[in-house]
Amino acid sequence: MALDFPAGGAPSPFFGDNRTAAIIDELASKGWAHAEAALPADLVIALRGRLEALFAEGELARARIGRGESETRALAIRQTGITWLTGEHPAERRFLEGTEALRREINRALFAGLFEFEAHFARYPEGGHYARHLDAFADRPRDRVVSLVAWLNADWRAGDGGELDLWTSPNDLGPPVATLAPRGGDLLLLMSETIPHAVRATHKPRLGLAGWFRINPGVGGVLDPAA
Repeated sequence: MALDFPAGGAPSPFFGDNRTAAIIDELASKGWAHAEAALPADLVIALRGRLEALFAEGELARARIGRGESETRALAIRQTGITWLTGEHPAERRFLEGTEALRREINRALFAGLFEFEAHFARYPEGGHYARHLDAFADRPRDRVVSLVAWLNADWRAGDGGELDLWTSPNDLGPPVATLAPRGGDLLLLMSETIPHAVRATHKPRLGLAGWFRINPGVGGVLDPAA
């Protein structure tokens, strides 16, 4: 999603230059980077309120797997409800400004050619999970390059479940290299094409955002912006 800024304007980042550089360096060196308490507390509260309101209004749809002909609703793989960010709500726009600032810095540091960002709210019900997977679609032109996860949970405790497991590569079939609790305000970046990950079954509703920085594969010279 592209945001409009006044001439000479710039998006407001989530955090300062030093932390941004450290996160990008970690992403480049090991394929993922976890930042604790990365989002401002008031933004986490606002986004959580927005997600809970959308859920109460029945605006969340059951998440599918894949796109196009490969798209399914395989409950054995994924159980979560989602709705895409539009940027119309102030909390959504503020979050998208932060991701736009991050996109620009990743491009500047890594020459990644990231074209835009798309994201959705995600609410896992009790028992919800997501089996091990990559975020890049094998049956589509290359587009998703860097994934982002931001958690919105309040007072998440050991035993609540919903942890995110990470592996180092598709060939890594051993135990996870890291297991992250979905604490509200934490942020995760990972390489969409190379870092497998999974969400363990949650024992209470689990709230967050998932997004993807995309390159533009295009078809026949025609731009392919995110819907």
